[in-house]
Amino acid sequence: LGSNNHQLGILPDVLDKMKNDLNLNFECFASSLNSYLPNYCSIYYDVEKYFGSKGSFFNLKPHYGTYSFNPPYQIDIINRGINILFNHLEEAFKNGKELNFIITIPIWDKIGKDFIKNNYNFDLKKEIDYGNFKIIDQVKQSKFFLGLRMIYKDNFTYLDHGYNVYKDVTIQNTYVIVLSSKTGSKYIDIINQYSFKKTKSS
Repeated sequence: LGSNNHQLGILPDVLDKMKNDLNLNFECFASSLNSYLPNYCSIYYDVEKYFGSKGSFFNLKPHYGTYSFNPPYQIDIINRGINILFNHLEEAFKNGKELNFIITIPIWDKIGKDFIKNNYNFDLKKEIDYGNFKIIDQVKQSKFFLGLRMIYKDNFTYLDHGYNVYKDVTIQNTYVIVLSSKTGSKYIDIINQYSFKKTKSS
């Protein structure tokens, strides 16, 4: 609970924009310490149900709406979680429901890392090699994939809810990905207009 990164969250003003522009109202991975939206899943439901938690993401059954999927940066959780998203999206698609997931995960795949290296003069030697991050290929090949944005780590500010401080230079470069059961959604075009870096006025 007190580690450097487990209480990190996307900037509140970005979540507010997503709430207004994209009808975002649910965080798939949060806690009573770092949740911002009114609905969230967390790991300690027995305690956090008193603070609004809906339980574990892995027990969630979303049918429609827009959800933020910002999991712990662990390959097993990311892989398992995204495969579950595919199942939920398939069910929503069959039932004619609009279900959207806005995913924020690290850029760990070779194509993504090469892009960052070539465009931001980023030294890959400073980054841990997580091997072949195959889930990204599955995401891009999915019929639910609407697009992605790649954000250099210096341009993505996180709010550390544990200490109430902003981290302007994060450890990882970040993907922002949109999956949706509705084709033709312009969500990624809207997200491309956002700034994920905190400024003095924000």
